[in-house]
Parts: sequence; C-alpha cells; structure tokens
Amino acid sequence: MQNTSAPVAKKIKGVSLRLLVVILLFILALSAFYLITNEAVLENDNQLDQFVFQNISTIVSPSLTRVMIAVTFFGSSYFLLPAYILLTAYYLFLKKNTRLSLNISSIGLTGTGVLFAIKSIFKRHRPLDPLIKNVSGFSFPSGHSFSAFTFFGLLIYIVWQTEADKFVKWIASIFFFLFACAIAFSRVYLHVHFATDAVAGFCLCIIWLTISLSVLNKINFKKAISVV
Repeated sequence: MQNTSAPVAKKIKGVSLRLLVVILLFILALSAFYLITNEAVLENDNQLDQFVFQNISTIVSPSLTRVMIAVTFFGSSYFLLPAYILLTAYYLFLKKNTRLSLNISSIGLTGTGVLFAIKSIFKRHRPLDPLIKNVSGFSFPSGHSFSAFTFFGLLIYIVWQTEADKFVKWIASIFFFLFACAIAFSRVYLHVHFATDAVAGFCLCIIWLTISLSVLNKINFKKAISVV
C-alpha cells in the first residue's frame, strides 16, 4: 500500500511556511509604514530624504532623466488603467476565470481608493524642485510606487498560481519586482516624491495585497463551500 502521509505532510509544511513568511512580511511592512508616517511625515524628520536626494544628485544627467521619465510612465494611470482592463478581460473572456478577473479589478479599484484616502489624510507636500512639470497632488505615499508594486505584485501572485516551471516563476517574479522598484526609484530621481514616500508606497502595497487577497480568498472559499 502506498504511503500518502509523507506528501500530505510536506504540502502542509509548505503551506505553513508560506503563511509564516506572509505574516512576517505583513508585520514588517506595517511597522515600517508606521515608522515612516510618524518620523518623516508627522515629525517632519527629512534627514533620510535629504541624504537620498544628495546621493542621487551625483548621477543626474539629461540622458538618465529621459530614461526615468520613460520608466515612470509605467506607474501612471495612462499605463496601469489599460493594463488592468486588458488583464481583467483576458481572464474573463479568454480564460473564463471570472473569480480571478473580479479579484484583479476589485483590488485595483479599491487600492486606488485607499491610496487617495491616505493622501488626503496626511497631505504631505511634494519636493519643491521637481525635474518634470505639471505634477499635482499630495506626496505621501507615492501613488506610482504603490500602484506599480500592487499591479506587478498581482502579476507575481498570478504567475505562482500557474503550472509553469519554478525557474520561470522565479525569473518572472524577480523581473516584475525589480521593474516596480525602478518605477519607485524614478519618482525619487525626478524629485516628485521623497524616498520615504516611495518606500511607504511599497509597504502599503504589501499591507493592502495581504489583506485584500486574504479577504477575497476567504470569500471565494465560502462561496465554493455553499455551492457544494
């Protein structure tokens, strides 16, 4: 008789480890977001931000600025809104995965609401010397950073739900994460956000994705049970 207890135990151990990592990341992100909010925003301690600006100023050049302007586009609504629509439509009409398509659209929409709610609460002003024009709105947290990490974080989540090879999953995940990091960095480089704004956007993304995916998975699980 084949012993099936070992694979089951291994699977449970893997799930428990992933859950532990997620909980740890959530706690770290929440702690970092609180620290940044208290020190950089409420206490107006800008030493770290000024230190980052001083170091970035040594690499500023017209050619790199053009690259950063191109990179920052991918964190804007001009790219992300069509991207969300296409991704939602792909899973809704081509993959016939209604649950995932609704999850994608709901996370994107509600995340935007959470972002602007937090911006309106803290009302932190942007740096006074931006390298690009016509930048409006409050600075904390960085909308481009939060939106980019949320969208590409969702792509990472989707990749790991597929049956692709683990090597491919890791390569895709690293690429998406680094590209989101580049978008966040571009905001600081262009002096339209402080470094703490960009880091806070990343932390808020971790918090929001953890909460929203947990809630959506729980709702979907309850629906599946009720159908059975």
